[in-house]
Amino acid sequence: GLVPNIETVHDRLTIEIRRGCTRGCRFCQPGMLTRPARDVEPKEVITAIEKGMEKTGYSDFSLLSLSCSDYLSLPAVGVELRNRLADKNITLQLPSQRVDRFNDDIAHILGGNRKAGITFAPEAGTQRLRDIVNKGLTDLDLSKGIRKAMENGYKKVKLYFMLGLPGETDEDVLGIADTCRMLQKECSDLGRLHLNITISNFTPKPHTPFQWHSVSTEELSRRQKLLKGAFKLLKNIKANFTDLRLSAMEDFVGRGDRKLSQVIESAWRNGAGMDAWFESLDTTFSAWTHAIENAGLTGKYRKLEMGSWSAVENLNRDDLINFCSQPLPWDHIDTGVEKRWLREDLQRALNAKVVPDCSFEGCSSCGVCGDEMGHNIVIQPPPIPIQKAQESPSTTKACRIRIRFAKTGSITLLSHLDIMRLLERAFRRSKLPISYSGGFHPMPRIQIALALPLGVEAFGELMDIDFTEKIEANNVINKLQNKLPKELKLLSAISIPLKTSSLSKELNSAIWSFEVSIISGPKLTNVQWDKALVDLLRSDKLIWKDTDKKGRPRERDCRPELTSLKILNISNSKINSIPVETVKIQLQALIDPIGRSIKPIQVHHWLQEHLGRPLQLRRTQRDELQLLKC
Repeated sequence: GLVPNIETVHDRLTIEIRRGCTRGCRFCQPGMLTRPARDVEPKEVITAIEKGMEKTGYSDFSLLSLSCSDYLSLPAVGVELRNRLADKNITLQLPSQRVDRFNDDIAHILGGNRKAGITFAPEAGTQRLRDIVNKGLTDLDLSKGIRKAMENGYKKVKLYFMLGLPGETDEDVLGIADTCRMLQKECSDLGRLHLNITISNFTPKPHTPFQWHSVSTEELSRRQKLLKGAFKLLKNIKANFTDLRLSAMEDFVGRGDRKLSQVIESAWRNGAGMDAWFESLDTTFSAWTHAIENAGLTGKYRKLEMGSWSAVENLNRDDLINFCSQPLPWDHIDTGVEKRWLREDLQRALNAKVVPDCSFEGCSSCGVCGDEMGHNIVIQPPPIPIQKAQESPSTTKACRIRIRFAKTGSITLLSHLDIMRLLERAFRRSKLPISYSGGFHPMPRIQIALALPLGVEAFGELMDIDFTEKIEANNVINKLQNKLPKELKLLSAISIPLKTSSLSKELNSAIWSFEVSIISGPKLTNVQWDKALVDLLRSDKLIWKDTDKKGRPRERDCRPELTSLKILNISNSKINSIPVETVKIQLQALIDPIGRSIKPIQVHHWLQEHLGRPLQLRRTQRDELQLLKC
């Protein structure tokens, strides 16, 4: 697969271990659309991860499924992978897991040298409501799972709950806080339990038993306030609530028909987009609201809903069948699950009746399995291997190589941290014996001198790398270059003593070149340009004003750092004085012990002040970093 050069949301190798889910949670659309469930052969998973980590250079991998815990081979596969990758500084991550299947084997395989977080999804705060939504989870399951997590070193646990589920009462809402309180009390003998709670708002999804349910934004708002008040009485809990406007948009779009196309286009033209980004939420919600009103669709889809849960409970069986038999906008889509079964499962929900998982118990007669769709495939798990002790990456330092390199083209748009990640993956792919730091989060010993501003090309950058074995400098370039983007070019490499000072302490100066152009007004002659640079060099002070990380104003005199300024592209002769619109300037500036130095943007600012006219800065590049002479 493609390995991005920038950090992405799921920045790791991901391998699917089980497709589909038959848990039957009545709010879950993926669980209905992906039936039947099919396991991947354990050997295929192990091979894919082992080869994938080698080819991508990732330090993290994830096993993916709608319900990873239902992959019975998970403990065996996880332990085998941990054994094979024991010395590779690799971390395993899993999506939200079934808390009732969390055990010592799964706890062992999670994380690695860097222990990741752990997430469970109780969904509802009371047993009655969990039975209504067919979650198949008890308070005892929750308590046992959280205790097992804490026994294995997890002091912070993330929990997912939902508000507005069909059949929910205020008692169920407050039950979320009660559940958190219960878990903290039950686990108090193991230490202080910190909970990170995410509260999302239920929105009905097509092709689910709850597709006929209705939601009220006003009622959800009231319930959010009720739960927030309950959380104020608890400690060591951080609660995050989904914005109701996001849920309202999701609800409308999720159950729309083909008339929705004009709404989507109109909303986009009015500024909708990146809707989940909180800084754009006001704009996008307004755009959607106006688009729905202009299309005359306000309240259109409410006629497909039954109303409150109590209203549904009061319907007799015939009325329920008649209502659920009316055409829905998505009826022409065949998911394999029969609409009849969805209606019957809604009736079971009204009776708080739980339907067992058909992958492991009897068939629930949803209509999916057969010659066309196939059947559930559950692979019996292989024996769990004996666990090998995990090894920390080697911190031995046998040699140090100093590399001079160039950054050009699109690579200049990568941040310093992205470059570090890119290099770490390249070293993993090259299999060079790089040394790691110690501690909780071991990192490869790579030093890059003086991070570049974003978008600036460079032709003489420096980095030092420590290796656990003696290695020839040229071999490093030969093995590493073809693992890097072409725009990150390794120019030369030399061996240096291990006792050499850190690269940042050896820097002396930086040489830059850049262009400055007149935006408006008459051109300057080469003599005038030259005089402006000479005047800067003769200045007693060159003050630069900016703000620190906290936004507080500060200023410093940069004149001591300025070594030279000269024009490269025109003659400085007074005899050949000619008007010039653009000049190319070379700057040489000293680098102080904490890495501060003059940059072209500062020279550009001082030139504007000196000449009293606006100038444009273009084509900035750093030509070379110079070291102190021994």
